[in-house]
Amino acid sequence: MKYTFKLLFFSTMMVLCSACTDEYRLERKEDRLYGAWIFESAAFKENGDLFRENRDSEFVGDIIEFYRDYSASFDDRRDRIIYPGNWELILDRATFDGENDNEFFLDMDFFDRGRPVMTYLCGVNNLTWERMNLRANVRGGVYYFRLRRI
Repeated sequence: MKYTFKLLFFSTMMVLCSACTDEYRLERKEDRLYGAWIFESAAFKENGDLFRENRDSEFVGDIIEFYRDYSASFDDRRDRIIYPGNWELILDRATFDGENDNEFFLDMDFFDRGRPVMTYLCGVNNLTWERMNLRANVRGGVYYFRLRRI
């Protein structure tokens, strides 16, 4: 009986420990990311500015699709071009004041005739099965994107 209890306790601890690994967290986020997303809003805040500038006309209606093989496509509705690309989800783990602070980043690259046309390293502020909020630091400021699954 004592041996059975130890075995059960050890098995339970292994399951709990493996459920909290970085790989498991990344897989869960990636599962939510797969599929097509449409831009609902876009804003840009220049370095030093107090307020965001609306950039909906540049992005709203564009569609980005993430595939399981880490490829992606960006459908630019305004230019009527579909850019192929790739993506990677990154977990950044930092410890401040004794507490773990995990942040997810989405690294995306899109190409036209083999040359990069769009490259974003976005902080993932929110990612659910239906909504996604991204923050992309670029030269000169920060983009804020809100997307919805289609």
